[in-house]
Amino acid sequence: MRICMIAYTHYATDSRVRREAEALASRGDLVDVVSLRKPREETIRKLVGVRVLQIWPGRYRGSSSVMYLASYAGFFVIASICTAVLHLRHRYQIVQVHTMPDFIVFAAVIPKILGAKIVLDVHDLMPELYQSKFGLDERHWLIRLIRWSERQSVRFAHKAIAVNETHLQTLIGHGTPGDKFTIVLNLPDPGLFSGSDTARNGGHRGFRVMYHGTIAARHGLAVAMHAVAVVSREIKDLTFQIVGEGDAIPELTELVNELNLMDCVEFKGAVALEKLAPLILEADIGVVPLLCDEFTRNMLPVKLLEYVALGLPVVCSKTETIAAYFDDSMLQYFAPGDADGLAEGILALYRSPTRRNQLAENARQFNREHNWATEKLNYCHLIDQLANEA
Repeated sequence: MRICMIAYTHYATDSRVRREAEALASRGDLVDVVSLRKPREETIRKLVGVRVLQIWPGRYRGSSSVMYLASYAGFFVIASICTAVLHLRHRYQIVQVHTMPDFIVFAAVIPKILGAKIVLDVHDLMPELYQSKFGLDERHWLIRLIRWSERQSVRFAHKAIAVNETHLQTLIGHGTPGDKFTIVLNLPDPGLFSGSDTARNGGHRGFRVMYHGTIAARHGLAVAMHAVAVVSREIKDLTFQIVGEGDAIPELTELVNELNLMDCVEFKGAVALEKLAPLILEADIGVVPLLCDEFTRNMLPVKLLEYVALGLPVVCSKTETIAAYFDDSMLQYFAPGDADGLAEGILALYRSPTRRNQLAENARQFNREHNWATEKLNYCHLIDQLANEA
């Protein structure tokens, strides 16, 4: 089968895009991905059987909603041209578009006219993200425009994918047709994220707390910094390692200096997925300090699932969606935004290796009920079924 994917992301570090593309490539499908390019990277590269065409020089990081839309628009124009040319050459049966933004799906208009089937994989809820990021009310013209765009994007596609049940119900609440959706959970690839307790924590001294992923205000890292300032009084050999990139780094760096945490906070930067699991295996605990707002309450963070897959105990904000999948015996919960609660959770696990082991073992129940092997079959079935309708 011939499949093209379009994604406004860096392919090497985006776990969901890679997982789905590699699932198709591993069974012999021809898969091209049109994506962003990092500085000094080649325009065309091959990764695990997937051809990646990196056509746009990175995503906008800043505080302007207009500049975000402008960056999206630039990528949209180039992706539209690139996808049309590729389709005339390869005649794709499927074009799958990964959000955000939702309207990137219209970059597949030429392939659709020429007979390709279109899949829209809705990673995130763009209206809620813009409300959260820019402090806008749902009645604001921009939010209403984004919701309208979301509805039109889903209608344009032949099929759509949601990432969990709460996420799907919110999309339906926006007015999108629910019968177009299939749920594919954002689960870790066991080929990359698998490990044993004996493999963990062998590469460093001291007590290491880890966060990885997007570095943005909504992910609660400022709360985590205040918690680290508290626990560092007791844990003298503490390291808080942050792996990722995002527009909150300048504010966090300033907060690190203000709280005098320079000796224990380490910013690692973004790393490829192949290098991420070894870093997690060196940590003692992971933290998922999400704030709770219109956007984050729908999230089941992949970082949490990657920690669980690798047997890492986790201190986590208790939000509606996370609590639907993990009970109190599986995660060390605290109230979103509560720095003291996060500090107490970290200290409780620091003081009790037994508690750490119990949480890690209990959380494995999630892996037994939800795993990529099963989700991959559901995903591939969706692609095959749609292709057969052509």
